[in-house]
Amino acid sequence: MPKRALAVAAASLLPLTLLAAPSAQAAPSCNISTPSKVAIVSPYRTVTGTYSYGCRTYAEFADWSVVHPTQGIFNGFWFDSGMTSESIDWYDWNPVGIYTIRPDGAYDQDWDKIPQNTRTMTVKYGSRQYISTSRSGSTVTTAGTTTRYSPRAGSYAALSGQRVYLQSQACSTCAWKPVTSTTTNRYGKVTFKRTSSTARYWRLKTVDSYNTFGRTSATSRR
Repeated sequence: MPKRALAVAAASLLPLTLLAAPSAQAAPSCNISTPSKVAIVSPYRTVTGTYSYGCRTYAEFADWSVVHPTQGIFNGFWFDSGMTSESIDWYDWNPVGIYTIRPDGAYDQDWDKIPQNTRTMTVKYGSRQYISTSRSGSTVTTAGTTTRYSPRAGSYAALSGQRVYLQSQACSTCAWKPVTSTTTNRYGKVTFKRTSSTARYWRLKTVDSYNTFGRTSATSRR
């Protein structure tokens, strides 16, 4: 029998465990979970980051900076052995925008560097959308008030010039359909008049802007 054939035959008799290449173990990493959206609705709140199993098991120390795209570092998360989460202070004077949770270093018990993740966090002012409806014959009047948190006032204030969308649905399980839209006056108010011979469900909605999270009102049947 040729030598090559003998070698193949001999190899076929070896246990499969000897032939299989050892599987590479994934390198441990230390990651943080943070909210993707943070609504500013009061002068002060906290933002909580939760540390991963990799942090809790392998890391001795890790930190992330909270970085605004144009104004730099505003805060940070610092992990020490034994921690599971951390809450940082957040004030309404901090600028809105899309912050980067930037990894600045993580080290294991031997002080070898281990990988970290990067997160983003969109910070905007919260808003509220109120609705009231009335009917006179076949005419349905829908009135709304839009407010937004104001750092200057330290509370919600009327939001002028905000586009508000009127939506309706024919039944509680039907799809919502757009009807019309308009912008709020100086007092944050809008009024819509529509003709509907039968009762329908109505709601008002605003969408996100560069500095404000949109909001959908309660539903009113009229």
